Amino acid sequence: CRAIARYLATKYADQGPKLLPDSSDLKAVALFEQAASIEQSNFDTYACVIAHEKYYNPLQGFPTNEAAYQRNLEILNAKLDGYERILSKQKYLAGDELTLADLWHLPYSDVAETIAPQLFESHPKFNEWYQGLKARPSWVRVKEFIQESMKA
Repeated sequence: CRAIARYLATKYADQGPKLLPDSSDLKAVALFEQAASIEQSNFDTYACVIAHEKYYNPLQGFPTNEAAYQRNLEILNAKLDGYERILSKQKYLAGDELTLADLWHLPYSDVAETIAPQLFESHPKFNEWYQGLKARPSWVRVKEFIQESMKA
């Protein structure tokens, strides 16, 4: 999914917001790669388990592993303290410009906010950043599409 997103952001770089840094700007590339690594290692890993244990498993008729859920909730809560430090200094994870590294948080954040709103409430900078991301018209359209397709 990340590779496809990078491909599309590169192919359509002249349409809409630029979601990847210019490859000639080595500092911006390094900051983007750092932010992408943070998302994959410090967010996705734990938010994925939270979402699956409390949302997707019950939806599919599978039991919730409460211990796995609690363990990953505690870890993610601690990881979000790092996000607080980053987002208290800059608007987005890789600096002051939106990148794919920010947008990659949306799917699991959307589920996690429903399941564990205290994660967001206890991390105001993260919550403010996330609320801005989820208010983007493109994400609102994605959510509408998902809701419509679930009715079918």
